[in-house]
Amino acid sequence: MRDLTRTAGRRLRITVFCGAGPADPRYLRAAAVLGRLMAERDIHLVYGGGRTGLMGALANSALAEGGEVTGVIPQALHTVGIGHPGLSRLEVVVDMATRKKRLTDLADGILALPGGLGTLDELACVWAAAAHGTHTRPVGLLNTLGYYNPLINFLRKAVAAGFLAHHHGLRLDDLMLVDDDPVRLLHSLAPRTGCPDTAPRELANAQETT
Repeated sequence: MRDLTRTAGRRLRITVFCGAGPADPRYLRAAAVLGRLMAERDIHLVYGGGRTGLMGALANSALAEGGEVTGVIPQALHTVGIGHPGLSRLEVVVDMATRKKRLTDLADGILALPGGLGTLDELACVWAAAAHGTHTRPVGLLNTLGYYNPLINFLRKAVAAGFLAHHHGLRLDDLMLVDDDPVRLLHSLAPRTGCPDTAPRELANAQETT
């Protein structure tokens, strides 16, 4: 397996968490737009390696535009044929915990699209690590149709109740960047990664959202 751990002098790499199950077509369209935008900006997409749901829409769109896409999938899911067969690279790891760590290790920045318990689990892990200072990667939420509003409200309540107050100096804005527009979200996330900014190959297409 070629090591893809953070190195200097290479393109921006963003890990995307999202669901692989059946989804509202509007979520699928938003995922496809993000995949295209990342490819247009020469951003290397890293994600959970699936071929269905938002995962599939995201990867297919990026690949169609000539983007580089790395998937990381547990052996159990790969065995039952959930893995995407057309990726630039597919890493098969032993379990879900290893996948979560690998997805984070490969990332300069992290984005989350709508998803279920797996996506929530991944977000909770990277937020907890950020809160305790064990990583500094920016984390963004693509809040399509207000999907993440309840989660944002929960975090605000946790802050108000004092459950995040013991993390010295931590602000809610440090945990997440939130936007319903993928162009704005990428523009907000990229400068915080410490990597050189990326420009779209075709600016005329960059304003399409959902």
